[in-house]
Amino acid sequence: MNQLDKNIAVNLKRIRKSKNMSLDMMAEKTGVSKSMLGQIERGESNPTVATIAKIVEGIRVPFEELIYPKTDSVVIIDNEKLPVYKEEEGSYQVRSIFPYDRHRNFEVYETKIEPGERCESFLTEGSVCEYIMVLQGKLTLETKDEIYEVDANHAIKIEAGRSHYYRNKGTEELVLNIFVAFETVCIK
Repeated sequence: MNQLDKNIAVNLKRIRKSKNMSLDMMAEKTGVSKSMLGQIERGESNPTVATIAKIVEGIRVPFEELIYPKTDSVVIIDNEKLPVYKEEEGSYQVRSIFPYDRHRNFEVYETKIEPGERCESFLTEGSVCEYIMVLQGKLTLETKDEIYEVDANHAIKIEAGRSHYYRNKGTEELVLNIFVAFETVCIK
């Protein structure tokens, strides 16, 4: 069974139970037989597009709710278990805490830069604005035209389309949380 079939099986059963429907009731509403619905819920059948269309129309749910995995209402992220993207000489590392997801309009990164080192902005295509929070150390943000100094417990916003670098001129590790927003306008 492929991932899409697994998603449909789990979601169909979840949706049916949330609506307090039996398989008989769902069959009546959708025009799909009780046995076929049972096979789909157990992952024993690969429903056709026509069958999926009957189901979503009959129980009045968006197509996406049936085919995409359900997201948890609370997610705890263990930063230590996230993959780390490192520069070869170890001058900086980046963790994607909340990577791109089509359901949200932002990404969140943790960036650590060693003393005396710098990291070029790692823009994501389509991003419009970066909100940078300095957690530890002092950030020197360099653009083509200007240099900004940002202390710990302060933040800076920059239009993501501008080429820029994060530099650590200090003697301790620089730690940043960077929120990359996919907005139509870079707002305050």
